[in-house]
Amino acid sequence: MRTQDWQPTHRHHKGGLYRLIGPAVLETDRSDVVIYDDANGAVWVRPVEEFNDGRFSQL
Repeated sequence: MRTQDWQPTHRHHKGGLYRLIGPAVLETDRSDVVIYDDANGAVWVRPVEEFNDGRFSQL
């Protein structure tokens, strides 16, 4: 579990809370992605289009 300093910035439509870390570029094809994490310390990468298609809402 993260410390109390961790604050979520987004909610997934299924209910999970996540903190957006920032944008990045996927090395293999130079596509735009976002990096985000959860309260348990898992780090996730997702294409920008998927992150912004309504699956996540900003808190």
